[in-house]
Amino acid sequence: MTTLASGIHRLWGRQGSRTQAVDTDAESSSATTGGTVSQEPVVVWQAANPMEAQIVRGRLQSAGIPAIVRGESMGRIYGFIYGGLAERDVLVPAPLAASAEELLSEEIHWGLDSEDSA
Repeated sequence: MTTLASGIHRLWGRQGSRTQAVDTDAESSSATTGGTVSQEPVVVWQAANPMEAQIVRGRLQSAGIPAIVRGESMGRIYGFIYGGLAERDVLVPAPLAASAEELLSEEIHWGLDSEDSA
């Protein structure tokens, strides 16, 4: 398992009131996570740039869904804001992926109707 994946497991292992130490060993992870449910991060959104990725991550986190942003390291180093090197992935734990995709597919109502402005 890579260092990034280990860090993600530790991050999500600390979320909420049910804090548990997450083992990186595949055999003991099923006992730690409570069965066969995979806690691996899943991509739920591919953002065109870092700002879009942070907005999506914030929307998920405000709904109580832990999310992280993964992106091309060269884009961060050189500050690319558009193009292939600026793309970012937003990831959530696998059990929450369906909820996250549903939330992100909902239309946002900003409350700018003509009735509200009167």
